[in-house]
Parts: sequence; structure tokens; C-alpha cells
Amino acid sequence: DFFIFFSFLDTCQDFTEYTNFEECLEYIEDYMLNHGPFDGFLGFSQGAFLSAAFPGMQKEGVALRKVPKIKFVIIISGGKFGGFKFGKPTLAANAFSSPIHCPSLHLIGETDFLKAEGIALLESFVEPVVIHHPRGHTVPRLG
Repeated sequence: DFFIFFSFLDTCQDFTEYTNFEECLEYIEDYMLNHGPFDGFLGFSQGAFLSAAFPGMQKEGVALRKVPKIKFVIIISGGKFGGFKFGKPTLAANAFSSPIHCPSLHLIGETDFLKAEGIALLESFVEPVVIHHPRGHTVPRLG
């Protein structure tokens, strides 16, 4: 079983509209309050887009206002909202407007269809750590 917190896949062909985004943010913050504390986020694909935006959204005061500051993010096969392929939810409009001073680890696949998005995201973070792997849009086995 799985649950999609927000979707850009079903709403329109050019992936510029989002549904349930605000509800997604509320759910995650409530979960963190009830089951935390949590230090950071690990996100893959859609989750990586959201995880990458959280530090900036938290700094702007539009998300995660009731939980401690995010200490790190791990981004696997992700990118940033408003990049090459996808639109930008209103609440994430300023998430990348200034450099993100949050430790970050980025895993980028050489054959991932989001490789360009992942590389572009690196510019938003201060001193990102990057691991390139030979596979595609997947969580790689390292080691």
C-alpha cells in the first residue's frame, strides 16, 4: 500500500498544477508533532521535491512552523519545484529564493529522467554533498 500526499501526475499533462498540497503539509507537520521529534527528511522522487523545499519553506514561515528547525535533507532523484518540468505550488514560491543553509546529501542517477533537475537543485544548497550512481530513477544500493 502507498499514499500520495500530493500529486502532479494526475492533474494536468504539463505537470504545473498540484492538488492536496496544503493538506500534505498539514499532515506532515501533525505527524511530526505527534510522533517526533524528527531531525530531517529523506525523500525520493515526489518526496525529494518536497524534502528539498522544506528548509526554505520553513525559513519563510509557510510550513513546519510548529516543529524544530530541519537539521538535514537527503534528496534521491529529486529537483526543485518550478524547475524544468514541473510547476511551483504557491506555498513553495519562495522556497529557493535564497541559498539554503541546511546540510544536504543528493543522490543523482546517471540515467534518471530527473538528472538535470537534480543537478540544477544543487545550486540552491550551500555546500551540498553529492553521490552519483550509474542507475536511473531508483533508490540505489550503495557499497
